[in-house]
Amino acid sequence: MEGTQKQIYDCLLKGGRGKIFFAQDFTTLGTSDSIRQALCALTDDRIIVRLARGVYCFPRVVGEYNIHIIYPSKDEIAEAIAQKSQIRIAPYGDQAAYLMGFTGLQIGRYTYLTDGAPRRIGQKGGDIIFLHTSEVRIFSFVNITMQLLSLAMRSVGKEGITPEIRECIRERLSKVPQKELEHDIKLCPVWVADLLMKL
Repeated sequence: MEGTQKQIYDCLLKGGRGKIFFAQDFTTLGTSDSIRQALCALTDDRIIVRLARGVYCFPRVVGEYNIHIIYPSKDEIAEAIAQKSQIRIAPYGDQAAYLMGFTGLQIGRYTYLTDGAPRRIGQKGGDIIFLHTSEVRIFSFVNITMQLLSLAMRSVGKEGITPEIRECIRERLSKVPQKELEHDIKLCPVWVADLLMKL
């Protein structure tokens, strides 16, 4: 291993395993062609994993003899892409409901609202989809649980709030600091805020 490939590998070692990175992170190490070739070689050698176009991971591994790669979660990939693109994202629809425990069904695709451009990132086990929204108050929540509760409740709808979901909401709500609750409840739709206040 030499040249651009070794320089990239040395950078990965310094960053540590589990880190998601992008081809653009290495623009100072060579030409776009040399960087692309180096990343392809590292992928072929199974040192790194290609997650999407221009998106890679230096994966964590477990085991001494039977080595297994631990892939980053879809949420981790989405967050890394959002940070790199300097946009905000929030889980949406069925995904928000799943994250809040409203449903035990594994989602087939991972959908996020964003204040950036719409985008689809092809992934094994379910695509990552960014849907643009002009509803910027979604990104003004100070408590992530409150944000997810609001989006999850909107996903199932007022008529879809079962006794089991009510209990799930009550349990999640009990862990939200009062000051953050008072701030964030003003950002929820009226019917969501009313239900949360009753719980």
